[in-house]
Amino acid sequence: MANHLTDMNKIRKAINMHHSGKSKLFISNYLSLSRNTVKKYISVLKELGMGPEDIAEKSDSELELLFSQGKNEPVSPKVRILHEYFPGMERELKKVGVTVHMMWEEYISEHKDGFQETQFRHYYRIWSKQVNPVMRMQHKSGDKMYVDYAGQTLLVYDRTTG
Repeated sequence: MANHLTDMNKIRKAINMHHSGKSKLFISNYLSLSRNTVKKYISVLKELGMGPEDIAEKSDSELELLFSQGKNEPVSPKVRILHEYFPGMERELKKVGVTVHMMWEEYISEHKDGFQETQFRHYYRIWSKQVNPVMRMQHKSGDKMYVDYAGQTLLVYDRTTG
């Protein structure tokens, strides 16, 4: 699974092996990690100015906090405006007949230099995953029936009664 944190024992082993002179390729093959992952952990360690001794003293939770911290990149004004637009857009999307394409057309009419539709959808997908986490439901096939009522309801006529 992409972008998940590696087991702390593997991180410790990778750092110790790198300190003992092993190559990144050897470490990645030995620990079944990608070379970029090994490179990332070693570069974070160098940025922090820590050695294997410092890592050995830290607990797993401290290491996890140390390696999971992302760099906060500055957000461009266009993206900030877009993120301010999304909450209202989400309320509108709950209405019958409103589509993301319609919301993009409204957005682009207000912001002439805004994102085009593909980037708009891309940023909306990222934003909605952060705001609305999804719960996966495990069920046996055929055990239950789930019905999704989306859009306008269909009219059903009984042919005998009209």
